[in-house]
Amino acid sequence: MLQEVEQLIELQKLDNRIAELETKVSQVPGFLKDVRNEFESVSTECETVKTKHLADTEVLRKLTKECAENKALLDKAQSKLPNVKNNKEYEAVLKELDILKKNVNEGEYRILELQDTVNASQKKVEELETKEIELKASLEEKETQKSEEDSEANTELTELKTKREEAQTVVKKSIISKYERVRHARNNLAIVRVTDEICTGCYIKVPPQLYVEVKKGKALHQCPNCQRFLYALNDD
Repeated sequence: MLQEVEQLIELQKLDNRIAELETKVSQVPGFLKDVRNEFESVSTECETVKTKHLADTEVLRKLTKECAENKALLDKAQSKLPNVKNNKEYEAVLKELDILKKNVNEGEYRILELQDTVNASQKKVEELETKEIELKASLEEKETQKSEEDSEANTELTELKTKREEAQTVVKKSIISKYERVRHARNNLAIVRVTDEICTGCYIKVPPQLYVEVKKGKALHQCPNCQRFLYALNDD
């Protein structure tokens, strides 16, 4: 294989790995942001449910107290009945009893309704607190993991960029210039294999004579369609 081709293939391998690592590193902040957002969303929801649960519990406490007071008043009113002296007093006591019974019944109904709400919100708070703890642990674990991966990737990137600088110095400047133009125009891929007369960069068939010349490996050739440099292996 032509020396220049081998040099460009080596350069392409380094560029591929550099691009892979740069993509990986660039995705870390977004990944952690998504995990953090999920934790904060659950945490916010948990605080909202807790606040409502405490408010409902306080209302339930007051209702229970009021209902107990109304029951006491009802018992007291009922005790008046044996002592009434005329119809006017009797009607007044009955009216008072009706009002107190209505208040007690309504109070008990509202207590039952609110008790269901309080029980449901208590269960929801417990579920959210459990989920919040799990997500916090997961977030901390992922932050540590990604920090380590990020550090390793950046170390490798530094080493690869140094190697690339060294690899670039042995290639003719005119070839490097073409290589860089093609690489930037073709999504970081500047040299590709040609197999069965097909350029594996753009998947267009190359002219038969060009294919023969590429297989001979005596000169640098570019795909007429995508301009990528071409090479062939013995079994192509």
